[in-house]
Amino acid sequence: MAIAHYTLMNKNTPVLSFDYDLEVHAAVRITAIHQLEAAPLGMVDRHGDIAKSELNYWWHHRAIPASRDQVNRLLENLKLDSTLELAEKSFGLSLSDRYWLNDQDDPKSWADINFFDNEFSDDLGFLTLGQDSAGSSPDAPDYAAVNLPSPNSTLGGDLLKKWKIINGKRVLLKSGVGFVNQEPFNEVAATALHQRLMGPGEFTPYWLFEDGRRVYSACENLLGEDEELIAAWDIIRNVKQPNNLSDLQFYVKRCEDLGLDREAIMTELAKMFACDFVLANRDRHYRNFGVVRNVESLQVTRLAPVFDSGSCLWSNAEFLEVPADFDYIAKPFKYGGMKPFDQLRLFEGYYGWLDPAALEGFGDTVREILGKNPNIPERRIETVAAHAQQKADVLARFAE
Repeated sequence: MAIAHYTLMNKNTPVLSFDYDLEVHAAVRITAIHQLEAAPLGMVDRHGDIAKSELNYWWHHRAIPASRDQVNRLLENLKLDSTLELAEKSFGLSLSDRYWLNDQDDPKSWADINFFDNEFSDDLGFLTLGQDSAGSSPDAPDYAAVNLPSPNSTLGGDLLKKWKIINGKRVLLKSGVGFVNQEPFNEVAATALHQRLMGPGEFTPYWLFEDGRRVYSACENLLGEDEELIAAWDIIRNVKQPNNLSDLQFYVKRCEDLGLDREAIMTELAKMFACDFVLANRDRHYRNFGVVRNVESLQVTRLAPVFDSGSCLWSNAEFLEVPADFDYIAKPFKYGGMKPFDQLRLFEGYYGWLDPAALEGFGDTVREILGKNPNIPERRIETVAAHAQQKADVLARFAE
């Protein structure tokens, strides 16, 4: 058994120390607790303690998921046995928060290693984005010489993606699925809708970025200085839900407990789910919305701006020829999901911000954006644009 001795850090604040088995990539014992209040939200259990199982749960969800396309080929070529090993080589650093693992036998400083302030190689990102999928790209790095430390070792989700430094800014590039590659264009269409219905800071703007021979969606990091993103799942995890509260009421109550205003919470959620309704977003799960916390004060300051809306506009449907092709289950706030219109109704009384005139012509906007993708047939573009406008019209009538 090869054991490392790590301290989990939140930027410069030690949270806890533990022994870590490098062969099975898991904590084997917690050796000291330093500052529990600085721990990742959701890691502390209902009794106010942190169990080894909770630490490992957090750590295992920090790595690239095994379900990611091409991940097995990536590990084989890098001669690694787990995506957790990739995370280890980058100290567990992320661009979504300030947590990292400090080796007690070879300690580092946050200032020297974090990826917010220090540059990182594009080697691993090139591979995690699948840009070497054909195996013949002239820009592909030599596997034996890949510079592994990178925030791309802790990027979650199943779509191919990477962080890239562009003009000094940390930009997330994300691919679509298959040859059609509709999802990046969907993100831009979603941004166009968000601009119509939301104010600055309430959504994350996306644009199209060509890198190599493929087009990706691109967005800047949504976090400011000393901020971390906390997923909705971590807000409700390890907290008992009262029987008299619905899933939505429970989530809102948890956000209130963290210091946010109820009216603001409901209004911002109404905006996000109204847009999701128009876009037919089938993937607004508990890990792609949440809140933002300052890691120095440990105060939750705001709801996270809307992000990750690309799994929409029926991009997973092959033909779009019969009504069933347009059906999807809306998440979250009901076990197993619910009908999209039922999700809209959860926020009745919180649509005073919606100007129906802002929805006019949205179908034309969708048509223009999807039309920039030469892989999407014209007939499909027309069908998607028409149905998006129909949903916008339904939302306008409902709000009125």
